[in-house]
Amino acid sequence: MRGRGVVAVVAIVAAVWLAPARAVAFDPDGSFAKDTVIFSLQVGGGTQNNVEEHGRLSDISFVNFTPRLSWLPFGPVGSGWLHGAFEPGLEGWFQYYLEPHEATAEGLKAIGRYHFLSLGRVVPYAEIGAGVGASSLKVLELRATLNFVLEAGVGLSYFLTDDFALTAGYRFQHISNGNVERPNRGFNSDTGTLGVSYFFH
Repeated sequence: MRGRGVVAVVAIVAAVWLAPARAVAFDPDGSFAKDTVIFSLQVGGGTQNNVEEHGRLSDISFVNFTPRLSWLPFGPVGSGWLHGAFEPGLEGWFQYYLEPHEATAEGLKAIGRYHFLSLGRVVPYAEIGAGVGASSLKVLELRATLNFVLEAGVGLSYFLTDDFALTAGYRFQHISNGNVERPNRGFNSDTGTLGVSYFFH
């Protein structure tokens, strides 16, 4: 019993002592080095909001799947809290509508994400995106098959290793048909994402 207790104490002390060392050892500049390829899998969902204060809404809700492939053309830039890395990429857009009726949207988006690298393993980011796709959703806000999506958001990545991160974020999403057809009031949504990212050097 006594031997086991000593082993347990040694293990706890080692874990506490090594945890800061591992955090210090993380190299965000190495993870976001030039020519790194990033593959991300993201799931999420959202609900329609009423920031424009319309009298009637379709109360749209959905879940989505958004895989992303990115390539870093530059290494990290800047200094201080602005020290970071720009990640341009392409993201698949697969959205399944739950309300007001079942429908789908499928398309492709271009995404630009800026990662802030001054906080160690916790890496905040800001992003914008735009894309186009086909949709079977027919509601009072829009009824076209061809639709455009605009997004802006913020989030956090937490690096478990130099090459693997967990991500969580918020996105504001706008969908409309760009006046290709009527009606085209479009709709806005608050959305959330959870995902994982793999970094290939």
